[in-house]
Amino acid sequence: MRTDITPPSLREARNFALRGVSWSLGFFGLLRLNWIEAHAVLPFTRVQAGAAAALFGTSALPIDVTLACSGADAIALCAGAVLAYPVGWRMRLAGAGAGAGLIVALNTVRIGTLGRVAASPWWFDALHVYIWPALLTLAIAGYVFAWMRLADRRDVHDTGGVAQERFSFDRLQMTRRFVVLTVAFVLLFTAAAPVYLQSTGLLALAGFIARAAAGVLGAVGVSAYASANVLWTARGSFLVTQECISTPLLPVYLGAVCAASPTWRRLVLGVLAAAPIFIVLGVVRLLVVALPGAVVASPLFLVHAFYQLLLAAVVVCLAAGWRHGSSAGLRHAVAGIVVAVLFVRLLGPFYTRIVTYPIGAPLDDPQEAIAFLPAFQLGLYLALWVAAFAAVGWRRFMAGLAILEVTQMAGLLALQTLGSQSGFTAYVRDIRGWAVAAPLLIVAAVVNVARPSH
Repeated sequence: MRTDITPPSLREARNFALRGVSWSLGFFGLLRLNWIEAHAVLPFTRVQAGAAAALFGTSALPIDVTLACSGADAIALCAGAVLAYPVGWRMRLAGAGAGAGLIVALNTVRIGTLGRVAASPWWFDALHVYIWPALLTLAIAGYVFAWMRLADRRDVHDTGGVAQERFSFDRLQMTRRFVVLTVAFVLLFTAAAPVYLQSTGLLALAGFIARAAAGVLGAVGVSAYASANVLWTARGSFLVTQECISTPLLPVYLGAVCAASPTWRRLVLGVLAAAPIFIVLGVVRLLVVALPGAVVASPLFLVHAFYQLLLAAVVVCLAAGWRHGSSAGLRHAVAGIVVAVLFVRLLGPFYTRIVTYPIGAPLDDPQEAIAFLPAFQLGLYLALWVAAFAAVGWRRFMAGLAILEVTQMAGLLALQTLGSQSGFTAYVRDIRGWAVAAPLLIVAAVVNVARPSH
């Protein structure tokens, strides 16, 4: 039994990601050409509507079956993932065709059921906005995972090879103690929010941070001053509140300190160091307000997202260093961060529209934390995978990706439902904590269920 393991190169991981994105974007662009929409997609949509009427009967009320009901976007995503998978082309084409057939069948059933419940606005909205999008997402993800597993087995059988271990999975066992402690501290941090968000002591600390930031800016020649807990610069003012300095990065830091400290002395020192570290970070965060417009168009957005972006970068660097060592880890971390930034900048708005489509009306989002969440989470997920976990295998990558997308849709739909029925509004710091925690925990779960195959 061969035991030496050679992990796939970073180039292989990059090429798979680029192939998947390229295939999907190519299909999206092709299907949105005016001629294609008019002569292929729209007639095909009408065929599905006719089949739905034949199977389920005439709609209770007239419904408009448009291009949005064609299922073409879902077919493009499924085909992109299948055609990018590194197996034989015969298997890829067969997988893409079968996936398209499955999506068309499900979409036909979807149109038929919507027609049957058209007379009931409640049921129509529930099926159209909530139930069917979730079912289609789960069905597509399940099909892609099952096809990849079948394709791998066929590929091994056809080549007469033996499934080899790609990576020493013992090294991929993330510290479960860290995960458990971090979850516990985050829950405690969230439960204690009503106390510290009204704390006068924390408000005084916010004022101190604002004055310290004004002093630093003044020392480097930037016009700035602080009054109470408000920082003033040439680009406007910024109110520093308890919520501004109560970052979810704190429970993550405490979880890391408690999990990694080998002695009580280091544990105590690490916990005591939290106060000065986060005060300094609070001051650095406010310095972003003074950045010129040529550097950043919206300094307030960057200030609000400072801890979220910082935590994501730290997590990616730690994962890369843990996986590849301190010397090679930096290169892998930079590669992961570059992939994440490119995705957020180039494909983030498009991906966000897909995830938020079932929601309909926008949610209350004063700091744009919810609008930033879908693209940020997928960018962080990609960064972690490129930086540290490409060797785990692409089936697990796609499984984690599907889980992430389902949790995004379910979470946003839950926020919309709670907001419309009870007026509930989530704290911004909870949204930002969710933005980082979900991809990290999903990666940890996907990696930790991995087992060596012989």
